[in-house]
Amino acid sequence: MVRYDPRRIAVTFKPGVTRTRIRSVISAAGGTLETAIPQIRAYLVGVEPEHRAEVLAALQSYPAVANAAKEPIAEAFDTSPDDTDWPQQAGLRVAGFPKAWDVTQGSSKIVVAVIDTGVDAHHPDLRGALVPGWDFVGNDPDPADDHGHGTAVAGVIGARSNNRAGVAGICWRCLLMPIKVLDSKGNGDDTLIAAGIVWAVNHGARVLNLSLGGPGSSVELGNALTYAANKGVVVVAASGNAGVTTQFFPAADPHAVSVAATTVADQRYSWSNFGAWVRLAAPGCNVAPILGGGYGNFCGTSSAAPVVAGLVALELSAQPTATAQEAEDALARAAFPLHAFVQYGRIDAGKTLALLHPASASATCSRKASRPRAPRRCKAAPSNE
Repeated sequence: MVRYDPRRIAVTFKPGVTRTRIRSVISAAGGTLETAIPQIRAYLVGVEPEHRAEVLAALQSYPAVANAAKEPIAEAFDTSPDDTDWPQQAGLRVAGFPKAWDVTQGSSKIVVAVIDTGVDAHHPDLRGALVPGWDFVGNDPDPADDHGHGTAVAGVIGARSNNRAGVAGICWRCLLMPIKVLDSKGNGDDTLIAAGIVWAVNHGARVLNLSLGGPGSSVELGNALTYAANKGVVVVAASGNAGVTTQFFPAADPHAVSVAATTVADQRYSWSNFGAWVRLAAPGCNVAPILGGGYGNFCGTSSAAPVVAGLVALELSAQPTATAQEAEDALARAAFPLHAFVQYGRIDAGKTLALLHPASASATCSRKASRPRAPRRCKAAPSNE
């Protein structure tokens, strides 16, 4: 359906009409000249919306006017990938990613660390997307996934897109660093996770995704998150899938961007943790690569967190000089308010990129001093298909 600008009328005058006469006709009709294109005798006339019809009728009555009509509104076409499963990725459309992709599809200079169960480097939608990582469980340079969780997380962040196959990742051209800190059962110690954080930071990751956690923390994990923050790295963490307001770590650490999970109708999934301690929400059910090839529904805050991590990577791709605090501030200011269960709201990718400006004013998401917590073992947040 054609949309028209309520405040403007498009007018074309007949050949030979003088500029003085043009201005006189527009003024007498009750309009205001806004834009002139004399080469094609076209003029954009401003009107008050409530008087548009009468000004249009008046302009059409003048012999000097060749044509006067309501002004159609044109809209930019949002970027839509041609991946075969894109029609099923409704959550990404709700969160505004097509508009974000109009700005950038990512940069290979931005590396996102997937600190998880490892990543399947042979999955077709992840080929060419990985940089070297490390396996802290086996203490070797092969962080292959023997669980599946990390592969799904990696796919949400950076599955290769616009390749007429599979799914569209958030950051099409960003690179992924697989860091294996969880074993084949999805379990891992805080100290190994801390080691993975430090290793990723030291090897060039600018964004870390932690889709894991539990209701306690340790000095080692807290110190690693502080280390990442001091190096200007953005840490994104899942809030947990217990459906409670209890703080889960590392998401509740002041140096992490905590993420809850929402439906396409902007409702909280019943299994998503929530509360004022959770900063943001993101789509919590996404189609993602599965271990050994193929795709499946990947649901949980473990799926929502990488949506935000991918958006941060897009921010840094668009504005490489942006600081971590500036990127986090734009996320918060752009969010669609959902104060009933998170601090800021559901992410809006297009608006986030529009609001991101390096050297911006003081950030809304201030960092606070961290406090040591009781140690515990972390687990990959389970999928909730």
